Amino acid sequence: MQQRLFLGFAPTTTQKARLSDLQQQLLCHLNPEAKAVSVNNMHLTLCFLGQVDDDQRISLLDALDRLAKPRFSVQLNQFDLWPNAQVCCLKADDVDPPLAQLAKQTQAIAGRLQLHSSEHHFCPHISLFRKAKQWTRDEPALLQLKEMNTLTPEHLHLYHSKSTSTGVEYHILDSWTLG
Repeated sequence: MQQRLFLGFAPTTTQKARLSDLQQQLLCHLNPEAKAVSVNNMHLTLCFLGQVDDDQRISLLDALDRLAKPRFSVQLNQFDLWPNAQVCCLKADDVDPPLAQLAKQTQAIAGRLQLHSSEHHFCPHISLFRKAKQWTRDEPALLQLKEMNTLTPEHLHLYHSKSTSTGVEYHILDSWTLG
């Protein structure tokens, strides 16, 4: 059985509440069709894997068990709008070297297992809105980011992206402690 999988990190409950507040502040800056990402779906993607069969998943889990998974911090301090993807997100200017190395290593694992290979450079971000096509007011750089999110995750998660009648839901299948 194939599943659509990705690796990522979950914000804390406190960070999710702060991100939800930011969504409310951003509403007036975006086109009316923009849809807020559910707080339960918020995450920072490390590596999108695409469709994974059972054999690939077993090999993936084995590789991830053996992978060094260092702790890191990432400061999400800038709003961005990606019109082609129709995503409004909160992103990082800088990538902590341990996070950059982890992204590179997980992409290499995906390559060895003949899984999805990203055509984009790794950019740590948390999507806040889908169907976001344009800023309708000035770009919201003026919003208060003084209490911005520094994400310091404790776990790496393997997520299943599952389509449901109410939309896509992200479910954690496995987790590894960062050390």
